[in-house]
Amino acid sequence: MSEKINKRSRSIYTVNEKSAPELKSRPVAAPPATTSSQPNFTERKVKDYTPEWRKVPSVGSFGDFDRGEVAPMAPLYKAIPGELYYSNSNTSQDSYTPGMAVATPHGTMSLRLANDIKIDISVDSSIRVINKRNNVVIALNQYGCTSAFLHPHGRIYQNGSKVEMLVYDQLSGNNKMAKMWYKGVSFQSDFSALVYLVDAAGTRSTTDTFRDLSPDFSLSVFYEESRHGPAYIQETVSTLQKAIYWVTDSGVENWKIKDMCITQARGIVNIYRKDTKYQIKTGNSSSAMLTTPFIHCTASPEHMFVRRGDRRMHFDGVNFIVRNAGHSAGFDELNNLKIF
Repeated sequence: MSEKINKRSRSIYTVNEKSAPELKSRPVAAPPATTSSQPNFTERKVKDYTPEWRKVPSVGSFGDFDRGEVAPMAPLYKAIPGELYYSNSNTSQDSYTPGMAVATPHGTMSLRLANDIKIDISVDSSIRVINKRNNVVIALNQYGCTSAFLHPHGRIYQNGSKVEMLVYDQLSGNNKMAKMWYKGVSFQSDFSALVYLVDAAGTRSTTDTFRDLSPDFSLSVFYEESRHGPAYIQETVSTLQKAIYWVTDSGVENWKIKDMCITQARGIVNIYRKDTKYQIKTGNSSSAMLTTPFIHCTASPEHMFVRRGDRRMHFDGVNFIVRNAGHSAGFDELNNLKIF
């Protein structure tokens, strides 16, 4: 070798230093060919002194890394969009971005969604859904025991075990009323002087009164017994700041506010409270649904239906039928009493 070998410095690429003589400037002659009578001059196996923590892991050290598989990305949770958390107006003329939630001066929260759908929420989890385009309003109080269902076909009011229903007959103007209560199911029409009751014994005439469902009683369902007012504005702001919003890979928007999960996909809004015990559904058309442990009701451009236990009330735009204890009765298109 042309340079002096420094014994104090070791390299992982050096050969056996004992077998290499020290030479200053003379050229090194090629070693003679190895024979059986001469010792075998072979390179010593090089040892790697690199610390373990500096070594780069080989492919395959991380499970499925060598398979080229991409793990599914978890949804990215973020705060509800919009920097505005307080509004001094609660009118329907507000021009907020869809998906924005605001705190109103009434001490409630208001979530504005696409397709002119607004959801009002109180600090007690009372909820009121307004589908402005299709004239649908659904409300549920904080306990879930009182609900309101307003639809172009009619209206439903439920309070505990009592359910009252009003349906509009667009053809004849002969509106029908019905009520579920402890005696059974009673019903009447505007053009009928008698009130009928369907109970375990069958169908018979009776005397009864019905609630006036023409006002917007969804407001009383939403505000009654719930905490609201200017004193709760700060609490609503704090609640909205803790709420989260995310979008799935399939494009479904999700909002999580208190114990409610709100989703919107292809214009259809689903609201779940306390997992799936309470569910509200509305969308681009006038179809809507409300499901609670007390009541299940649906409505569409063709029908309106409500069920509680084994009691049912149904209207298809022409015929009105109630059912209780295996007996059915109602009015046909000519307002005649029909017993089924």
